[in-house]
Amino acid sequence: MELHCLHGLGETEEKDNVPTFCKYGVHKPGYHCLANDCQFAGHAPAPHEIAYSHEDGEVGHDAWIGFGGDMEPEPYNENAVTMLKDTWKKVCKEKVHDAYDEYMLKSKLNDK
Repeated sequence: MELHCLHGLGETEEKDNVPTFCKYGVHKPGYHCLANDCQFAGHAPAPHEIAYSHEDGEVGHDAWIGFGGDMEPEPYNENAVTMLKDTWKKVCKEKVHDAYDEYMLKSKLNDK
């Protein structure tokens, strides 16, 4: 799921109405928006994405990638896209496991 800050998109002037819990400033949403049921919080589905979240469970702008754009065939073909999404899913799952294995090797935590 993608979280969006919709502050300033309304018809009324909202400059003075920034919520006190706004941790990073407007247009920089985070868990604090959900925890406080922020009136400016919006969300959208984020299908077929892989990401790394930091200590607060939030994903930075440079820590995710999702299926789409140059990953889709030209010309667009629904059957090919279905097969490519399946390939993307398998690659992502494999890379998650590979990342764990590489981390354990580099951290030498397996040597205990």
